[in-house]
Amino acid sequence: MFNLNQLKKYYTDAPLWMKKLYGAIPFDIRNGSEYRKWKKFLYENISREEYELLKLKETIVYAYENTDYYKELFDNLGISPHDINERKDLEELPTIDKTIVREKYDKLIVKKIPSNKFFYVTTGGTSGAPMKFLQSKNIWTKEVAFVMNYFEKYGFTTSMIKASFRGGNFDNLVNNVFWKLNPHANEIHFSPFHINDKTIKFYVDELNRKKIKYFQTYPSSIRLLIESMKKNNLQLDYQVDTVFLISENISDCDVSLIKSFFNCNISSFFGHSERLIFAPNFSNDLSSYQIDRRYGLFELIDSNQNIITDNNSIGEMVGTSFDNYVMPLIRYRTHDMTSYLDKDNFIINSIEGRWKQEYLSGRNGMKSYLTALNMHSDIFKNVIKYQFIQLQPGYADLCLHVRNEFSDIDKKLIIDALNKKAGHMISFHIKIVDNFIFTHRGKFKNIIKKF
Repeated sequence: MFNLNQLKKYYTDAPLWMKKLYGAIPFDIRNGSEYRKWKKFLYENISREEYELLKLKETIVYAYENTDYYKELFDNLGISPHDINERKDLEELPTIDKTIVREKYDKLIVKKIPSNKFFYVTTGGTSGAPMKFLQSKNIWTKEVAFVMNYFEKYGFTTSMIKASFRGGNFDNLVNNVFWKLNPHANEIHFSPFHINDKTIKFYVDELNRKKIKYFQTYPSSIRLLIESMKKNNLQLDYQVDTVFLISENISDCDVSLIKSFFNCNISSFFGHSERLIFAPNFSNDLSSYQIDRRYGLFELIDSNQNIITDNNSIGEMVGTSFDNYVMPLIRYRTHDMTSYLDKDNFIINSIEGRWKQEYLSGRNGMKSYLTALNMHSDIFKNVIKYQFIQLQPGYADLCLHVRNEFSDIDKKLIIDALNKKAGHMISFHIKIVDNFIFTHRGKFKNIIKKF
């Protein structure tokens, strides 16, 4: 049996006719019984507080009985997993973060799990250091069910097609075609890398041809699209229904620009690669989100790691996984910051700490945003940290602090991946370094420009 990472690669490498054949299978069928179970569950009227505590106790006991890390942790603290019966009992346990996951990776993995029962995910590494996590197979279908349940509240159904503007592999594009059909997600995946004054007409013509009413996009990508359309006096000849914003901080300027140009709904949700917290925006207000307590357990902690229980106190978002039977994470610090707007209903204010809208300057005024260059793969496995430095548009040095195992093969894989994404606008060069450039306040930035 293949795991999800292998199946994803087979799908990506398959010819278009085969992808279309797969995409022709009804969405609920091709995503399996686990997906249908979750979809049904999300419409059930349950006590979310009771469900949260049930899943918390299940996670705690499972982690203790099946991982070396949590067994050693509980035993060293002199705590039984059965002592954790309420949210406040979690204060007995320390938090963990990416450093702990790196150091204790093998001990955090559940013992004797067949390879076809899990898959790996990687974060893009907003601090310049990508991370790898393992998740049990059921987590993927659970995620799809939660996201589709969210989309449906805006009238989107699985039979509709959406336009996506985000990072991806856009090599081998046909002349004047800057998008690829993705039947699995029932979307047309538009390249954010190729939007400029010369190409924008082709984007608009394709959107008008397909009349796509739902967009899923980085804020930076939709801003590029709108700015290019305005500059070239182009309009859509139909009404967009909803723009779903993902992965980046959302500014008031983004919201104002999208609303004034498309006159449509705008929505967003908080999610992350570790899949511990899911929070759709609250009541169509992009400055607030409501934690879905069925997805994972959410906490907010202050700088002293005390649990925050009042409104308007800034703290770090902490999550405990539900349903991950290969690498359960308990009290994992996300490095995302927020505060409660309404603690009793788990409504939080806007979230800071997502990818900032930094971009590399390409030739002819083109831009390549950092989110679109995000590498969700293991090609950075021997890289400790990285930083882009630009002395002029169209050229970028990628400075790498590497492990001893880093080789010319790693270097080639990274350069090839960057060239596939943005080689048409930027020439990339790799430099191995020991030190990085920081701001005058001592903050690390992924992109440094000296022009």
